[in-house]
Amino acid sequence: MTDLLQDDDKGGRVAEPRRDATADARARSLLTDLVNELAVSPSGVSFIATCLDRLIETWDLREARAVLNDPVLGLQLFNAGRRPLDLGEMPSKLLARGPGIHTEPTMVDEADEFDAVGKLCEVALRLDRLHYESLHDPLTGLYNRRGFDEQLGAAISRSVRYGWSFGLVLLDLDGFKAINDRLGHQGGDAVLRQVGEALRHGMRSGDIAARVGGDEFALLLHIDGPSSLDAILERLHGAGGFSEADDVGWTAGLAMCPDEASTVDDLYRVADQRLYEAKAASANASSPAR
Repeated sequence: MTDLLQDDDKGGRVAEPRRDATADARARSLLTDLVNELAVSPSGVSFIATCLDRLIETWDLREARAVLNDPVLGLQLFNAGRRPLDLGEMPSKLLARGPGIHTEPTMVDEADEFDAVGKLCEVALRLDRLHYESLHDPLTGLYNRRGFDEQLGAAISRSVRYGWSFGLVLLDLDGFKAINDRLGHQGGDAVLRQVGEALRHGMRSGDIAARVGGDEFALLLHIDGPSSLDAILERLHGAGGFSEADDVGWTAGLAMCPDEASTVDDLYRVADQRLYEAKAASANASSPAR
């Protein structure tokens, strides 16, 4: 530890404690490493855990926690090592300490460095949220077209490599314009949310649902062929319909990978054609005979 001389009130010289060069270099090195890690980290939450673990390692702390304030998510609490809180600890009390990095013991001399680490953690959390929002539909909480196509592309790669079959199903809500006209746009949005909830909670593990258009949905189903599709769709729709509009139904078009198509565009083309044919057949069946 070295001292910095400065003038006192009486014109004399007094010594002000200053951290040694080793401590300053250690702090700068840690911050540089964390900035570089944030630039390549695939997960903000993982980065936050890394930050807290590095603080414990660098300063030999007993505990390190981050309270982060996101403009959408609000206050979020993170514990070093992703460990759960002790049974006797109340999250509300920890959150009440306010945003920042909180450690045991408290490191007063490193307040500036810890504040910088906290800012990096806030950036990481915001990047995670923005990434999630870019892949999901805000109305239903399902994947959007971009997020679904990423999942679809990965499924195609597995299907082609290992021979695993799956189906792309396009769903179009029947008469949704009439529903909007009858219930208004808020009522129409409520129907879309209920459809999204039915799909999200009714899907089997490994299957994926998305809203890919105004009243258009897409499913990635791990099935061997079209024989099981009707039973799955009936289960997803439910016997009671949706509370905002009991008469809401849907029409489906199915394309199987890899037997019928093995690219994203070709799967959409086949499924869309099947959807068009199914809607045409339904319209013909409901038309009065001449």
